[in-house]
Amino acid sequence: MTTSMPEQLQPSPNRLRILQINLNKSEKAHLDLLNGPLGTRWDIVLLQEPHITKFNTIRTPMRFRQVYPADRWKDGAVVRSAIWVNTEINTKSWKIIKIPGTNDITAIQMQGPYGNLAIFNVYNSCTHSLTESILRRHLRDNANDLWQGQDQHMLWCGDFNRHHPLWDRDEDTHLFTADAIRKADHFIELLSDHDMEMVLPKGVPTLQHMRTKRYSRPDNVFCSSQLTQMVIRCDVDARARPTKTDHFPIITILELPQERIKPKPTYDFRMADWKDVLENLSIRLTEIPDPAPLRDDTSFQQAVKDLTEAIQDTVRTRVKLKKPVPQSRRWWNSDLDEMRKDLNKLSSVSYRY
Repeated sequence: MTTSMPEQLQPSPNRLRILQINLNKSEKAHLDLLNGPLGTRWDIVLLQEPHITKFNTIRTPMRFRQVYPADRWKDGAVVRSAIWVNTEINTKSWKIIKIPGTNDITAIQMQGPYGNLAIFNVYNSCTHSLTESILRRHLRDNANDLWQGQDQHMLWCGDFNRHHPLWDRDEDTHLFTADAIRKADHFIELLSDHDMEMVLPKGVPTLQHMRTKRYSRPDNVFCSSQLTQMVIRCDVDARARPTKTDHFPIITILELPQERIKPKPTYDFRMADWKDVLENLSIRLTEIPDPAPLRDDTSFQQAVKDLTEAIQDTVRTRVKLKKPVPQSRRWWNSDLDEMRKDLNKLSSVSYRY
């Protein structure tokens, strides 16, 4: 029995599918995410606290382009934010927003019939408000390009590390300390200044602490008020949580048309029967004029044309086409596919109870 992809996650030119997840700097969590069906399900992946290799790089899946913070190469810099953009999204329809002075924010601006959409991927420390200050300053200095105007939209996603009764569960009173409320009030003021609304429903936990097993809501999703009517879905997918991270993935689906590029089928030379190919090519070569001295440009061009057509005709008739695979992995097999389905089911049951 195979499990079909939910209708809302099906590729669509009129929908923008966004996944956000905090990987807790875990290599195992990062690799678990890489080996999932990213290319077929998601247009944009927003990472907080990704795993950084010893070469100071972030592993990126096939068919995705990576967006790093502007200051990633500074000495001692710790990258806590990164974005993956599906290669099917036309590169002419989006650009990187550079935000200097931080490695905790990455951003891109999408363009389409709807106007402009600035997507901010934020990691906000629980010990200070420096990231908030940098975000506030950047929005102030680039107001005309990012959020002022009827066709300018914003989406803020990330691990904001702020607790407040507006989004946390009412029973989690232990989170509402005086210091936590004070920090959250500053963040709420920033949201109000830019007319941002919360689209992830109140009370939905986004983290389960590894030791205490308590739930909380440090992650969130906010969008500009005129964008809320375009939100089809915004919720947590607990069954897709990677191993070794205490954060749950958050899914956001927007009804926004976006220009895409469909990869074309290619010839599968790797699996071709080369004995048959060479035999057919030998036959085709006997059908063109025998080699002879080329004394003028006309004879040269004709010889090139005959040889090219013979090779191309052989490829067309003897080599099969293969469809582009979003994430090809030579070592993957059907047993691993079934094990991943079982893991997702168990994760879903665990979250439910």
